[in-house]
Amino acid sequence: MGFLYSLFLKLLYPTSLCLMLLIGSVAWRRRRKISRLLFWLAIAILMVCGNGWVVGGLTRHLERKCQPTQPVPKADCILVLSGGIWPKLPPRPTIEVGEAGDRLLYGCFLYREGRASKIICTGGVATGGIASRSASEDMAEFLTMLGVPNDAMVIESKASDTGEHARNLLPVFQQHGFKRILLVTSAMHMPRSLGAFQRQCPGIEFLPAPTDFRATDHESVPWYRQLSGIIPTPGHLLAFSEVMHEYMGIFYYRLRGWI
Repeated sequence: MGFLYSLFLKLLYPTSLCLMLLIGSVAWRRRRKISRLLFWLAIAILMVCGNGWVVGGLTRHLERKCQPTQPVPKADCILVLSGGIWPKLPPRPTIEVGEAGDRLLYGCFLYREGRASKIICTGGVATGGIASRSASEDMAEFLTMLGVPNDAMVIESKASDTGEHARNLLPVFQQHGFKRILLVTSAMHMPRSLGAFQRQCPGIEFLPAPTDFRATDHESVPWYRQLSGIIPTPGHLLAFSEVMHEYMGIFYYRLRGWI
């Protein structure tokens, strides 16, 4: 079910939609009106979904939903959701982090700041179940490289998505007596994650500690430089796909009663 859901989302990405519309335009080329309609729909999707202003607005709306408490309070543990970790496969000399790897770096920062004495790493085997080991094990190794002791880490290696993180970790929380938890994930992913944990882990307080912000506050720039945001770029299309993934995920989780 998870694979079909992921496949369905990928078919809704703007590049996938445009490709299907263009193929349809060619297939219906003898029906000129339909062919032109499909062609211009593809162009419209590229213009709207590749618009930096649209992407920025949608991203900012999600990221500002769950604002962190300042200063970050102390808790029983720091829970870091998997994402942004690249396994140590040749020619990589070590485990590497991508943009979403800020989650792990921020979790380590909070641990060093004394916000909690334990870090939970959660995440199962990625890449369709064919990886050599789970994401949580890679996360733990990376934290060890940063100086976090092994006895400060708890590993959950079965969950493959946000909903499973919440369901699988409830027994872990109960076993260790964790009642107050700092939830660390990407700011855009936080609304869905927080909702899932609050719904499926009753009696436990989750404190949002978002990181990996995409839409930041910045100094104003001349109006003519802002105009560049309306130009569709690969970066804008990728960002739109990521933010759309979250909106669709929230809708799906609400439909299933998971949040």
